[in-house]
Amino acid sequence: MKTALLCNGPSRELYQSDESYKYIIGCNIPWTRVNSTVVMDVGVLEKFDSTCFIIVSRKAWLECPMKFRNKLIGQIIGMFDPYPEYDSAGHAACRKLLELGSTEINIYGCDSWFTNNTESYTHQYVDGRSVDMSKNVSVWRARWYELMAKNSQVKFNFIGDPK
Repeated sequence: MKTALLCNGPSRELYQSDESYKYIIGCNIPWTRVNSTVVMDVGVLEKFDSTCFIIVSRKAWLECPMKFRNKLIGQIIGMFDPYPEYDSAGHAACRKLLELGSTEINIYGCDSWFTNNTESYTHQYVDGRSVDMSKNVSVWRARWYELMAKNSQVKFNFIGDPK
């Protein structure tokens, strides 16, 4: 099953709607049509303004004020516990695609795969950047390698500008 993972780095703009994708998953607040999106931060939930389905981290859901939870309750289709330290919505979304049976995952907007760029459109809603972003990048890449090693039967395609 060919799927698409839409992260929030600048290279997300390379995504072109493609009928061959059986499932499209986003990260945080979706910027195009997706089947669902993964949200890890309470700040994103508080600003969420979309009708798509949400897979939310347990921590963000429990910390979210009741007025926002009441508004979003009908959209929640799953809950997860992030990996300790430096997990990202992209990694969590990828794990969901693997759970759904993906055989090929095209990953857009994951600019940290190619460079030390941690720019994200999500930062306009929530500034979750740590002081030492180079540590994030190295751990994020290690997580991607881990996912690929554990799922060697799946084709992972990082689509972006390797500059």
